[in-house]
Amino acid sequence: MDSRAFLKTLLGIVCIALSFVLFALFTSHSTDGVILGRWSVSMALLLFVLLIFFLTAALLLVKSNSFHKRLSPPAAKIPDFSAGLLTTVLPVLLFLVWFLFPVPILQRKTFVTGIALFSLTPGLILMALYEPRRQKTALGGTVVMVFSIVAAIALAEFVLHAFMPRSIFNPRFGLRPYQKISLEVDLPGVTPGGTLSTNMWGLRGDDPPEQWDEYLTIVTVGGSTTANYYLDDRLTWSHIIQSRLREIQPLTWVGNGGIPRHSSDTHSLFVREVLSQIRPDVALFLVGVNDMGPFLRGSVCSVERLPDSGARQVLFSRSMVLQLMYKLKKVYIDGAPVITQSVDPYYREVPMTEEEASLPADLHDLLGDPEYYQRRIRLIIQECRVLGITPVFMTQPILFQNNDHWRGILEVTQWLEGSENPLSAASFSLMLGTLNNDLIEVCLQEDVAVFDLASEIPHSKDYFYDTMHMTELGAELVGEKASGFLVEYLESEELLCQGD
Repeated sequence: MDSRAFLKTLLGIVCIALSFVLFALFTSHSTDGVILGRWSVSMALLLFVLLIFFLTAALLLVKSNSFHKRLSPPAAKIPDFSAGLLTTVLPVLLFLVWFLFPVPILQRKTFVTGIALFSLTPGLILMALYEPRRQKTALGGTVVMVFSIVAAIALAEFVLHAFMPRSIFNPRFGLRPYQKISLEVDLPGVTPGGTLSTNMWGLRGDDPPEQWDEYLTIVTVGGSTTANYYLDDRLTWSHIIQSRLREIQPLTWVGNGGIPRHSSDTHSLFVREVLSQIRPDVALFLVGVNDMGPFLRGSVCSVERLPDSGARQVLFSRSMVLQLMYKLKKVYIDGAPVITQSVDPYYREVPMTEEEASLPADLHDLLGDPEYYQRRIRLIIQECRVLGITPVFMTQPILFQNNDHWRGILEVTQWLEGSENPLSAASFSLMLGTLNNDLIEVCLQEDVAVFDLASEIPHSKDYFYDTMHMTELGAELVGEKASGFLVEYLESEELLCQGD
């Protein structure tokens, strides 16, 4: 091949790639624009560096012969496999970054296209600087590396598909069928040595009945306070509801769809992806605490997660390797809790050491979008109604309350990545109370059943082993209170009748 012509082509590709990237950045806005009211300092600095890079690449394109002559001797000292390594590894790394970190800029097609083109050029430019004999060797090595990577991925997919139980639903939920985990935890109010198991759908609870239409079917939806992960299967409040309802209507089935850290937006996705296929009679939602992010962290509260549709979701749903990579990223980079660890095993009351900022009379004033929670609840209600599912909501109880004792205690739910400013446990309870009141208001407006569970559960360590997660006694009380409400409501809706 004509090395100089090839090099000139590659430098042209670099210029085109940088043009795409610069266009994407120049037409983007940062969330806190300070440079010309448009870009953050870091974003403007990146633009400046890339612009210099672009001008340099354009200059090298014009003087490609001189560029080839000056860099060929140093390139000759670099091993042949380096060109193939750069040509294969950089695009793979770019793909993983694009897939695992769905930040807004990585969802701009022009930006991703430019970066993808650019990732191919370093190795090819190095190859173009080799003498012809070495170019053939480097090209052959590149082909072998590409084949090896494809073969390794194909083998990994085969092994994972063979040995890992596949989720029936959207794999991001982690609902793996027929898991059985022995629980060895040291938590107050929780008996060690329990069992966490899942049914054929990956939910906690019994397998769904074959005579589905003859049963009263309920799925409980929420975060970790619904999952009750560290409690034995038979001690979760979802199972207790099933036991109590079966005393009245034996043909009752309750599945536990609680997933840690899920908030109202992911509950909505759960309705679309899971409940739309199950179609239970009732969806019972325990919501609120995982929607505290905007109160605690303001505009930076958003969590990076895969889009609900598009190329990422298609790849994710089909590739077990990508599902495993995403899970590792969530645990080791995002710091998500894993099943073998307690959510907050060493909860302690930490006294306030500095005065917290005063709160406004209306806590909605702390939110950039005061109605975000109400809109999400309305969306869940609409989606359930479209599917013919009866939605029922419960407010979230916690240990904290608004009194003098808790005003002197620091809010330390570190897994929520609390605010940088000191916040008392009493203020936390007021913020959650605001969301609970919003939930009740929306349900009343939409004529949807809502149970103020938060007002029924005492703020006592007998019922919570940390800020919001329930002891066995707490789950039992929640199950009793919730089943009492459900019996009355379902009988009024003629969904529950006395058994023979």
